[in-house]
Amino acid sequence: MTIKDIAEIANVSVATVSRVINNKSKGVSDETRKRILGLIKQYNYQPSAVARGLATKKSKIIGLIIADITNPFYHRLVKGVEDEAHEKGYNLILCDGNNSEEKEASYLDFLNEHYVSGIIYNNFHNISKPILNKVLNSSVPFVSIDSRLDVPGCKCVYLDNEKAMYELIQYLIDMGHKRIGFITGPIDSYSTEERYKGYLKALKDNQIEIDGRLIIEADYVIQEGFNGMNILLERDTNMSAVACCNDLMAIGAMESLKEKNIKIPGEMSLVGFDNIDMSRLVTPKLTTIAQPIYEMGREAAKIIIDTIEGKLESSYTNKVFVPNLIIRDSVKKIK
Repeated sequence: MTIKDIAEIANVSVATVSRVINNKSKGVSDETRKRILGLIKQYNYQPSAVARGLATKKSKIIGLIIADITNPFYHRLVKGVEDEAHEKGYNLILCDGNNSEEKEASYLDFLNEHYVSGIIYNNFHNISKPILNKVLNSSVPFVSIDSRLDVPGCKCVYLDNEKAMYELIQYLIDMGHKRIGFITGPIDSYSTEERYKGYLKALKDNQIEIDGRLIIEADYVIQEGFNGMNILLERDTNMSAVACCNDLMAIGAMESLKEKNIKIPGEMSLVGFDNIDMSRLVTPKLTTIAQPIYEMGREAAKIIIDTIEGKLESSYTNKVFVPNLIIRDSVKKIK
């Protein structure tokens, strides 16, 4: 059953049926409106969201592009976006960029071509020029999540990563650690850059010498944390603690230490970042930084929907969330 079928049965124009469906039945008599609504119910007619989007170039659909769906960090973020969107009557198209500029570019084209009302975008790496050009040329509202983009009109939702890592390293220093290894994420990532700044600032503020041998660039996966810890141990740096830029790498580092029978935290303290569910299930439970991931997802969805509906205040600025240090069992106090 199509809108054209309903119009023929009701002996009215397609435009009249469309006005009734969209609650814009000005100029349509009550009798005609009731007859059309009755036919819609009788034939269980479902208006096509795609057709409506093609006609109006608007829809109740939001696109969400994330960097890596296998990373547990994104499970709560997506849940937050979806919950807020659902409550406001919007649906979600989820796109896994898989850390690929080519895939992200393809998804941006797809979402724009299919008349989504707005796009929420996340990426591990700093935004590239081709992606930036697509964002600038996009005709729909755009929100960046877990990153800060210097793009006109783009609102951003992110954690104060520098402050978060500063607090984490300061905690290790307060526990007596001065030789602190650091396993970073990709160095061209916004979150990595900010967390690296926090690491360096904490050392400088405590007059602790920065030793490049204690720093390893890796990626935000378990295997990279395992490999990074192996390299740090081979360098014989006399470190007593290691900070990782996310929990997955910390869990990989933990496996490396256990494989070498190095006790945690008795012989080596270890901290992560993100507070994913796995961080409290490993042994020992991991000290980490909690990001309000779910709340960040909801805020991003709220901003995009308010923008779509013209409700976002002109004075609204980027939303910056504050970190929360979660102290568990993976750090030992030393003299």
